[in-house]
Amino acid sequence: MGTGRWAGVEAEVLALPGARRGGRGPSALRILGRQRREESHENYLRFLLDPREAHGLDARLLGALLRLAGLPETADDPRLAGARVHRQVRGATSRPDLVVVSPVASVVIELKVDAGEGEGQTVRQGDDFADLANLVLVYLTPTGRAPTDPRFRPVALRDLAGELARLLAEPTPGPAAPGRRHADDYLSDLESTVGISTDDDDAAGFWVKHGATLLAAQQSARRLLKHLPVHTRTALGALAADLGQDLVVTSRDYTAVGRSGRYPETAVLLSRPRWMDGDTPLLGFGLGIRRDADGHPGPDPDEPNRRPFHGVYCTDPAVREAIGKRFLSDGWGGHWGWWNPLPLAAQPTGTGFLAHNAATAAALVRDTWHERATTVDALWSERV
Repeated sequence: MGTGRWAGVEAEVLALPGARRGGRGPSALRILGRQRREESHENYLRFLLDPREAHGLDARLLGALLRLAGLPETADDPRLAGARVHRQVRGATSRPDLVVVSPVASVVIELKVDAGEGEGQTVRQGDDFADLANLVLVYLTPTGRAPTDPRFRPVALRDLAGELARLLAEPTPGPAAPGRRHADDYLSDLESTVGISTDDDDAAGFWVKHGATLLAAQQSARRLLKHLPVHTRTALGALAADLGQDLVVTSRDYTAVGRSGRYPETAVLLSRPRWMDGDTPLLGFGLGIRRDADGHPGPDPDEPNRRPFHGVYCTDPAVREAIGKRFLSDGWGGHWGWWNPLPLAAQPTGTGFLAHNAATAAALVRDTWHERATTVDALWSERV
């Protein structure tokens, strides 16, 4: 990026307030490869929203969250200083990510980074925790998308990031709190993961100027992603040759069965010969991607449920369940025992978008193969 007709647009993006925090180096989550893991965000938010923790923010970020949820009077109540924040509190049929208990309000927070809402998830949480005093239900997502249950108040994580940026920019009397560096680290992660909303005037002006062009670019990304399986098959073919184990590369169309429907998808897989039934892969490591068919839209980099992913594909239910248990995954679609989103990225100069992201997919398949192929093969061999 940064060349040709996009150079000026990129320069303006980098000049927006939300992009002015560069030069800090990689954060802990980036080093660990956990920037998009909801559990990581839960832990940071539990720390930063709890007034008793040593971050120096007191109850101000919790107040900012309530203000974004449309409750300014609650946000300004000094009794928030007595709040306590808990993770993964079990209800009768649900387990929200965070529950805040305070003298002024009880706040149940369901957080989503990449995943969509589970079937009836917010409805179950709203029912399970309905008896809490002064209940506030918050659905916290990168863009503030609406939940299924209208009792929940949608809040954009990028807007909360903007509030955190403003709080951290305020001068502090005396030495900084010991945990302030963790707040700075998390803000950097939020900037790279969801963006931060710190100046709506600048952002609005940018959108009016470039919105139509950016929407056209979005459509280009969607069109190109439909061709990612072909490029990934080529990249996995090269990987198979490098691994040198008589591995087989195949593509297979299938129908993923989700909680809310059935979705056409394509798998591009690297398999051992004994994992095949003729030309049909029964087990493999590779790419999964939504297919534009039967009235269903194809892949979309901006829709969490339609982003490409990589993982371990398995058609045997017992082995698939065992893979999920071994690698702590719920699996997906009745075909994947373990999976993670594919981290799509802009290509460097001189490389095509598809070639670059297919190479990323192949590199992740290579790493997963080295880490897990022996275990998966053993589970496959144990099947009855």
